[in-house]
Amino acid sequence: MVEKHKSALSGAIRELENEISSLSKERDSLKRSVEKASSSISESRKKELELQRVLANLSEKEAKLQEHKKALLSRSDKVSDKLGKMSKIKSEMKDI
Repeated sequence: MVEKHKSALSGAIRELENEISSLSKERDSLKRSVEKASSSISESRKKELELQRVLANLSEKEAKLQEHKKALLSRSDKVSDKLGKMSKIKSEMKDI
């Protein structure tokens, strides 16, 4: 009868060891999956920061170009005014 109990206990212990081994493998697999996901998130954050820097630089360049455009338009308006005045003077001189 002792042999029967030992056999039953041995079988139960083997089943528990197999279950523990299976759960351990599953845990290790999940750990690797979490590490991969963490690494992917980290890389995505790095890319996001780099793209934010690129966007900031582009916005700065755009603002400078807008200022330059405004200055050029102002100069163009002044030249147009001068040309208009010169045409008016030329026209008045012809009348004399």
